[in-house]
Amino acid sequence: MHDSAEAPTRLDRWYPWLIVVASLTMIVVGQGIQFVLSVSLKAMTADLGWPRQVPSLAYAASMVCAGIGALYLGRLSDRLGMGPVALIGAVMIPGGAVLTSFVTEPWQLYLVFGVMIGLFGNATIFAPLMANTTRWFDRNRGLALGIVASGQSMGGTIWPPIATALNIEIGWRGTFLWYGVAALILMMCMTLILRRRAPGHLPPAPVSAGSRRAAAAPVLGWPAWLVQAMLCAAIVGCCVPMALPLVHLVPHASDLGFGPAAAAGLLSVALATSFVSRVGGGMLADRIGGLRTLFIGSAIQAAMLAGIASTTDLALLFGFAAIFGLGYGGIIAMYAFIVREYFPSEGLGGRIAVVYLFGTLGMALGGWTGGYVYDAVESYAVAFAIGVAFNVGNLALIGTLILRSRGRSAAAVA
Repeated sequence: MHDSAEAPTRLDRWYPWLIVVASLTMIVVGQGIQFVLSVSLKAMTADLGWPRQVPSLAYAASMVCAGIGALYLGRLSDRLGMGPVALIGAVMIPGGAVLTSFVTEPWQLYLVFGVMIGLFGNATIFAPLMANTTRWFDRNRGLALGIVASGQSMGGTIWPPIATALNIEIGWRGTFLWYGVAALILMMCMTLILRRRAPGHLPPAPVSAGSRRAAAAPVLGWPAWLVQAMLCAAIVGCCVPMALPLVHLVPHASDLGFGPAAAAGLLSVALATSFVSRVGGGMLADRIGGLRTLFIGSAIQAAMLAGIASTTDLALLFGFAAIFGLGYGGIIAMYAFIVREYFPSEGLGGRIAVVYLFGTLGMALGGWTGGYVYDAVESYAVAFAIGVAFNVGNLALIGTLILRSRGRSAAAVA
């Protein structure tokens, strides 16, 4: 009787993949609010008489606040598990969407997107979910992380056409309202799956001298804080050049004289191929490790961004955009993979949240840099070249860690 009680059930064996499905759904649905805002931006500003910088600033506030909020919520998931943290996001993001449908003043939009959508909404989505996913897998960890991270690409494919159709039928206010209703139902259902803790993920014991020594143990022969600082700098170095074309590729193509459909098609191609590389990159990381996979993806991103900056031929631009997507798509999930690979599992959510905070700052810096440089010199090519320089810095940091990793085993604790 005891043996049968201890034997894992079929549900136990498949539960890690249920976690992947639930996490993927949370990202697709929860981050859909950003795409709803993007599609509704023109109608919203025309209706309320706002300049377009108002919803743009609300978007930027949600990004930065999400990174800041994840610092606390990542640590909270270490203590309480993913369930309570996911529940916060499942309430805040839909609630923020519903409130957005009633805004009449810019400060109201800033408050909703900064606090509800960012600080307590999307802060619960990416970094905590990635950290939680790593706890469920020893084998196929990279594949699992790649599938979860692909939620960003899937959301970019699914939500814009839905939001466009809703804007036409019921207006931007109705679009936010019904998105909020649908998001509440879907996300609350996913929290029922995410409330189960990963095997071995127990509430932290009182801090002892031994646990403090374990947390401070060297990583790759260097102090743990130094390696984490290098990862934080590295993610800035890859997110600045990542954001530049994602935000400015469409206007760049338009400036070159191509029509709206062709310009938008470039971004669509990059997003489509990024979905493939998020899953493929995860599978590659399971074979060669996170650092090497990150280096390959970052090198592809740098080369393709240089190509985009140097050509005016539409066919070449489509080729560069497609391969750019293959490069950047697999990058972001690798940081969670690397932290889980080389650092102890204690405090995993907090460590990953710190790294991804710098990622959001890099994305914000990249988006701002493109606009600032264009206004100064009337050329996106110069901005893209700056992005390539950031990317070279990223490759130098990751290459250094790869050299340090030779002959050293990963230190993560299952």
